[in-house]
Amino acid sequence: MRVGTYVGEEMTDALNPLGLADIDRTQFRDTAESIPVAILEIDLEYNVLFANAFARTLLQLTDEHIISGINLNDIVLSSQIGSVTEGLRRLTEDAKPISIGIRVKRRDGAELATETTARLITHNGVPVGYTSYSVDMTRRLAIEERIRKQEGLFQTLLDQSSFIGLLIVNDMFLFEYANDRLCQILDRTRGEILGSDFRKFLAPESIELVSNRYIRRQRGEAVENVYSFKIIRPDGTLRLVELSASTIVSGNNSIKTVSQMRDITDESEQRTALIESEHRHRTLIETMDSGLCVDDEQGICRLANKALCEILGYDDVDELIGHPIAMWVHGWTKSIVDEKVAERKLGKHEQYELDLIHKSGELIPAIVHASPWFDSSNNYLGSFAVFTDVSELKRAEAEARFLLDLLLHDIGNQLQLILAGADLLDGESTPDQVDNARRYVLDGASRCIELISNVRRAEEAKSEPLVEIDLVYILQTQIRLFSGQYGINPEVTDLPDQLIVRADRALGHLFWNLMENTVKHNPRSDKRIWIFGKKENRHFSVHISDNGPGLDETQKTRLFDPTRRSSGVGIHLVRRLARKYDSPLRVLDRVKGHSEEGLEVEIRFLIGE
Repeated sequence: MRVGTYVGEEMTDALNPLGLADIDRTQFRDTAESIPVAILEIDLEYNVLFANAFARTLLQLTDEHIISGINLNDIVLSSQIGSVTEGLRRLTEDAKPISIGIRVKRRDGAELATETTARLITHNGVPVGYTSYSVDMTRRLAIEERIRKQEGLFQTLLDQSSFIGLLIVNDMFLFEYANDRLCQILDRTRGEILGSDFRKFLAPESIELVSNRYIRRQRGEAVENVYSFKIIRPDGTLRLVELSASTIVSGNNSIKTVSQMRDITDESEQRTALIESEHRHRTLIETMDSGLCVDDEQGICRLANKALCEILGYDDVDELIGHPIAMWVHGWTKSIVDEKVAERKLGKHEQYELDLIHKSGELIPAIVHASPWFDSSNNYLGSFAVFTDVSELKRAEAEARFLLDLLLHDIGNQLQLILAGADLLDGESTPDQVDNARRYVLDGASRCIELISNVRRAEEAKSEPLVEIDLVYILQTQIRLFSGQYGINPEVTDLPDQLIVRADRALGHLFWNLMENTVKHNPRSDKRIWIFGKKENRHFSVHISDNGPGLDETQKTRLFDPTRRSSGVGIHLVRRLARKYDSPLRVLDRVKGHSEEGLEVEIRFLIGE
């Protein structure tokens, strides 16, 4: 017989004697321990997963009994097990919960009579178990038996019932009997109750319901015997009560209603509070931006939220629950897990960095906040861990370092050029040397300004949203400006009059830097540039080629390598913008198989709707 515990309303193996493996149900079970009603949690196979203190005492159960396996067949009388399981099955078909009388047996063989209500537990709309609330009715039934045998004790026993309000109503809606407990529930004296119409004690919204059932019961119709409604007290306060009613025929053949009434206001409020608490905890966990994992003392994942699944690339928490966390924590061995468990058992809270293993195999940098988890008796159950994906932060840090390296490298080179020019400016410099020095200084300064502008454009491009923009207009504008500055007229073919793509204002900088790169690295005196377009289904590619020295295959693959420092800020800007536009770059030979004939760069855009 298998015993499980709830983890986020999921079934897993038992983690501890009390079965409190569910972070969401811990508060429920702690509260249930103090409620004087027998509360059980039962799975779909009718195994008992949890019994509160009242239930354990009532049924003479221990924690060890529950761990070893207790089924409804071990508790409910065999003559009733069929109807009980059928009632539970009907709950899974959206039948409304009702209270029914069930006879149960204790460990010593004694039989007890109970009034029991069952509630269906679901996860994502799928039934996963039941919660039952039972009241021991043995004492009441024993009293009724004595009443039948000893009529002399009848009045005394009824009047002194301290748990259930007992009442008799005649066929004219009038009270004929009320015990002390009923007087307490209604907050009235016996004199105010006897001979009064029971409808005067009902809350307005309950009058029709109770009256209708009373009348139908008087007629002999089949009516639900146990139900709840509201009564009103003299001070105007409302109380929720549960009534169990039946009819008897008196000596004069009049039909009387005999009922037991129980004040369930506090119990209902506690149930509502438990349900709301459970819902709040579930909502909190499922709406967290960070990933949450609860593992046991063996390092097995017992609870995970959707955010952790998204970080790791899994579709469902079931793919994580029941598996060792080392499965998706990079570099963790059993010895490391054991070391962490030992630290948590000592109560150590910790924050550290590690790499998570994405389902695809990619490593995801994360910051972890880990805390131990103890039960109310200070027994170690496992640990909580909150994982924050810091991939973007790490990329930003790497990019900042990259840009800093580029600036230091490129601006350092230009400062060397400026210093070389300054060295030529002395009192004995010839006019040609002065002209050269001026050119060195101006070229170096201009290049520094250009580098800074490219870095600024790269940063601005990060936050600017994508919009629909005419690629052809932007490209032709940049070609005109480029021709004016460099005196080179690119040969342009196969461009439509208009082409809408999703980009931003930095698209012009992308084309400018690609054209400028062809000039800077072309030593020929007759520099030439070719630009043409090509449409394929919903994509349009722009090809920019030159008659420079070209690149070998290794150099081609490294041209847009993000770790390459020597490519400069311009190529870095091209790479970032292409990634932002989701436009892949390709580096080709202008003449296939002849790299010495020049280079061709292709960038592919998705055409707008």
